[in-house]
Amino acid sequence: MSQGGQTYKEPTKVTFCAYPKLVFAWPIILMGLLFFLITDPESGDAMLQTLGWIYLIGFAVVLLTLGVDLERNYAAFWLAIFVAVFFIGRWLEDVQGITVIGDLYRWFAGLDVRYDRGFGIAMSSLVGAPYLVMLVWARIQHRWRLTHNEFEHFSWGRVDDSLARGAKRVRTTYPDLMELLLLGAGTLIVYSASGRTELRRINHVPLLPLLRRRIDRILSSSKVTVSTRQAEIEDDYDDEGDRRSDTLEGTGRNEGNEKL
Repeated sequence: MSQGGQTYKEPTKVTFCAYPKLVFAWPIILMGLLFFLITDPESGDAMLQTLGWIYLIGFAVVLLTLGVDLERNYAAFWLAIFVAVFFIGRWLEDVQGITVIGDLYRWFAGLDVRYDRGFGIAMSSLVGAPYLVMLVWARIQHRWRLTHNEFEHFSWGRVDDSLARGAKRVRTTYPDLMELLLLGAGTLIVYSASGRTELRRINHVPLLPLLRRRIDRILSSSKVTVSTRQAEIEDDYDDEGDRRSDTLEGTGRNEGNEKL
């Protein structure tokens, strides 16, 4: 395919994997390794306190992602509640002298949270080992491939599944806002041509917005190919019709010129 003097190669297939929810635990592994490198036994208290709160917040986000499906509407609702509580607390502190927000902040500050590099690297190691196994297992058991003609599921040791693509529709949804924020993950749904029957639902697909672009290129390329072929068939049909018309006209002229 040529565009603007440059030649672009049309995609022929898209390969991706679906993962279990453990895939969203990567911040715990990364923070433990990174904080182990940037700290030492002589690190200052201020640095350890800051890293401690970063680690706790990241750990809490991972736990919420693994345990709760937070839809977009619910996320907006809870965010609105948090903002309302914050501003009400500030209003009570300024007008009524009730220091709710300040007391809460001082309570958290008084906990004296500090990051322990030994604990962090141990947690990264314990989570990292099954994480690596999960990545390999997903490529063996939950690998998908979309081509111009088929939608295939490869699973080692089991029967591979294949759908003739035909005129099927592919849609993407993001049921969990936390999964979207952590890994750009969502759900890929394959429908029938009418869009009424759900054929496959593939959960926890990372980097789904980027993957969807590649899938759209495959589907659009297929449509162009089908349309081009259909146009060629129609042109052949028109040419055949013109030849038949000329033959009939010639036959008519010859029959009209026959001697009686």
